[in-house]
Amino acid sequence: MRIIPKANSLRKGILLYRGIRYRKGFGVHSPFVFNLITKVIEERCQYYSFYDIELIRKQLLFQNGEITYPDRQQKGKMRHRTIGRIVEREAIRPKHGALLFRLANYFKSKHILQIGPSMGLSTLYLTSYASDLKCIALENVPEFASIARIAFSKAARNPVDLRVGGYKDLLPKALKDMEQLDFVFFNTLYEQQNNSWLFETCLKHVHGDTVFVFEGIKASRKMREFWQKVCSHPEVTVTIDLYSMGIVFFNKKLHKRDYIVYF
Repeated sequence: MRIIPKANSLRKGILLYRGIRYRKGFGVHSPFVFNLITKVIEERCQYYSFYDIELIRKQLLFQNGEITYPDRQQKGKMRHRTIGRIVEREAIRPKHGALLFRLANYFKSKHILQIGPSMGLSTLYLTSYASDLKCIALENVPEFASIARIAFSKAARNPVDLRVGGYKDLLPKALKDMEQLDFVFFNTLYEQQNNSWLFETCLKHVHGDTVFVFEGIKASRKMREFWQKVCSHPEVTVTIDLYSMGIVFFNKKLHKRDYIVYF
């Protein structure tokens, strides 16, 4: 008899509980957070850009060319996969990409930094709401950057400054080149040893309206611990835990509080 539930069943149970307990802004008294939940997080409107980006995803999924790249979980090991398989495993989910679009659009973020663009689809979601944006995307896997360039060439509405190399080499220069830091997307699930440094380095450049978004905050014990560290940081005012993603704000006019929201 199975006593301990499978991880997938446990996750479904947690999401079901969240859906009952934290839906539609229930129990949220902050107007800022309530509007964010009802007008952005729970919005299901399909923007025209979504269709173009998902068409690029479908085209990449049918790419059979094979790429050899470093395994990010097992250092020193190489993996061999087709472009289609890599995109299937690594690219952002449509639901998450749509949320990035809505967040950037809602806050009218003009200067966007992405760390770990993977297949470039998340970058397209972030930069498609307007045509006068500045975006720098950092990627430490050259093979993934080559796929991202394909996506950018097909559907980028704004020029994307894609920089390839180690994050500790790239990030200080990228932050210096940004006029200001409005939005940062940390797609750094496999950079657990560097996440604190990445966060602290970006933190030096935030202003009151800066938004940080983290992917995979519940994906592992280390990511959960890192998320707790982010929530407790004195510079952070409001955090929103979506289970699969985390959103962070620094506006000192907001009361410090951590919210859990069904997504």
